[in-house]
Amino acid sequence: MESLDFSYIALALIAGAAFLTAILHGATGMAGGVALAAVLSHFLGVKAAIPVTSCALIFSHGSRVFLHFKELDWRTIGIVLAFSGPFILFGATIFSLLSPTAVAVMMASFLAASFPVKALAKQRQWKTSGSVLAAASSFWGVLAGNVVGPGFVLAPFLLGRGMTRLTFVGSLAVIVLASNILKTAMFGAIELLSAELFVLGVCLGFITIPGNWLGKKILLQLSDRRHRQVIDVLTALMILNFTYLAIGSNALN
Repeated sequence: MESLDFSYIALALIAGAAFLTAILHGATGMAGGVALAAVLSHFLGVKAAIPVTSCALIFSHGSRVFLHFKELDWRTIGIVLAFSGPFILFGATIFSLLSPTAVAVMMASFLAASFPVKALAKQRQWKTSGSVLAAASSFWGVLAGNVVGPGFVLAPFLLGRGMTRLTFVGSLAVIVLASNILKTAMFGAIELLSAELFVLGVCLGFITIPGNWLGKKILLQLSDRRHRQVIDVLTALMILNFTYLAIGSNALN
């Protein structure tokens, strides 16, 4: 991979994006990672943006685990991680074989699919048993290895366990923290994450920590209804972004 060579303005924009998307992540529990990947895609290309984002999210999710430690649902976390782990590694291996355009199409498609999944969950008022959660976790693991932000797909099953908003944000943070540790290790092993990209991811990760703290302050002020509305608007914007990358020249670099 060529050496990274950003102007000071570009570095400032990237750092600012890491901070602002961390606030978003802290306030919603989701969307921040995919928003950061969307921004980085315009500077690095979508294929490099995913590994860098995964590295940065280790710090972002880690800080949210600390902030919500008392509210965690360890039984649910254990089920998800036990059944998703091997599939996360499998998904990351598949990612290495995809073209940048295919990655952008996959991101847009999975985000679009999250809308009917959430609508169906709300309509049927899903209550998630351990066996259903295990099956959903296996499918989610493959997605998690390929894309950033698959929490949108797992969310209905977690909420179906009767979680409060704070428990949901904290428990999802633990799950995706483990996912991103596995993905970052795999991306490094298959040479998708160079030393320079790793350093960039670590630096962005440190920037996300204060953003997550501010995000929790916002989360405490949001109603459940407004929380869902913010996530839906952001999802629609990310679909447009990755669709643009799939058909535009940036996805081909």
